[in-house]
Amino acid sequence: MSVWIWAEVAALALALITLPTVLLDRQGRPLSAALWTLVLLLLPLVGVGAWWLFGQKFTAKRRRNRKRQARLDVLTSLARLRGRSSALILAPVEGSARDQARARLFSDSERVFDDHGESHVTVFEDARTYYDALEAAIGGATHHVHFQFYIFQPDAQGARFRDALVERARAGVKVRVLLDAVGSGAATGRFLKPLRDAGAIVRVFWPVRFRLRGVPLNFRNHRKLVVVDGRVAFLGGMNIGEEYLAWRDLGLRFTGPAVEQCQFVFAEDWRAVDDHDLAREPYFKARTTDDAALTAAALSPAGVRMRILASGPDRAVNAHFQAFFLACTTATSRIYITTPYFIPDQAMLAALTSAADRGVDVRLLLPGLSDVRLVQAASRSYYEGLLARGARIFEYQPSVLHKKAMLIDHTWCLVGSANIDVRSFQLNFELSAFVESEGLNASLAAGFAVDTAPEAAKEVTLRTVSEWSKPQKVLQAAAHLLSPLL
Repeated sequence: MSVWIWAEVAALALALITLPTVLLDRQGRPLSAALWTLVLLLLPLVGVGAWWLFGQKFTAKRRRNRKRQARLDVLTSLARLRGRSSALILAPVEGSARDQARARLFSDSERVFDDHGESHVTVFEDARTYYDALEAAIGGATHHVHFQFYIFQPDAQGARFRDALVERARAGVKVRVLLDAVGSGAATGRFLKPLRDAGAIVRVFWPVRFRLRGVPLNFRNHRKLVVVDGRVAFLGGMNIGEEYLAWRDLGLRFTGPAVEQCQFVFAEDWRAVDDHDLAREPYFKARTTDDAALTAAALSPAGVRMRILASGPDRAVNAHFQAFFLACTTATSRIYITTPYFIPDQAMLAALTSAADRGVDVRLLLPGLSDVRLVQAASRSYYEGLLARGARIFEYQPSVLHKKAMLIDHTWCLVGSANIDVRSFQLNFELSAFVESEGLNASLAAGFAVDTAPEAAKEVTLRTVSEWSKPQKVLQAAAHLLSPLL
């Protein structure tokens, strides 16, 4: 028997051994399980490698448990700091179905943060002004800077913020940097050495280690968050890198009670990679220093009601999926969605089409130029069904679209790091602001109108879809088949 035949037999044997892990890991997702099974049996060597590198979830069980424990530790410490019973905080929510749904949607910390006052928000729709505001805030730090990003590129923009953090660390400010191991893999130890030399603490979220049980490339920390002195915070879709200067993106800067909620999210993530517990003074106590240096004149004089959504594979319920789904099922006038990666599951697709069926104005702004072409092809496979039900779809043309936002009616909006895809709803740790504000909603709607204007976007219609070539449609159909894996 030739070597090639033996290799094929061995590969098939490995595929058969792997198959039970696929069936167990994909319970409740029959389409995904069927697709992985097909790949394993038809392309066993490729399928086994892909599964252990990208597909499996159970090998990260120990890390997910550690993440859950980190949240519990921070909540317990925070309860002690606030003079509350941790048992009461961690007990199941009682009351109406609405109260229970709210508890599932928002972070566990809501029962600790009882200050639901107003926050003040500034919106940035390009990285240049966002970076300027972020750099100014870091430069004004007097006590601490908590700096967390999925992608931190070792380029001119990365060096800009590294050096800004170095300067603050040398001035005695406590600087903590948390980077995702995969997204920020290019930021090597040599690039980060000046930070460590200056006294900043740098941690990597879930390093990639090659082991027999698998390589956990999934479950990445996709959050983008900066908290300065516990008084001002930044979040949104923008990472740190030169390419973002040319992309269309969205970020928020805010002060007020929502900052402390963001501080909790950072403390939870930090606890998962470092033994230091940040749930103590002064990180969770209003500081007495003058806030004027961190309060921009551009802030709205009227505050907004804001809650922070944090989700991830360590939680039983994904807050972002729930928020998107509930918004689609309860909207009465309009749903405007901007996302660079649109691969809805059947539930989300049904929620969008049913909203269009009942007369809600459903509009999607998606990329005409994407940084992930396969995802774009998969997204287009959903167009015809949505258009046939009355939704409108626009593709942004001037540059790469990386904005992530959802407008619900004329009052609510959701801005953050989450996309409408499997990764955001099942695999990644995400962070967003859920805001109740007619003013902010109107401001974002104005930006949506600019981005969907004829000079900025092409509207895709049923006629457009019918004119796509056969090769285009075949590519989209093939990409659609891969949707559960993307």
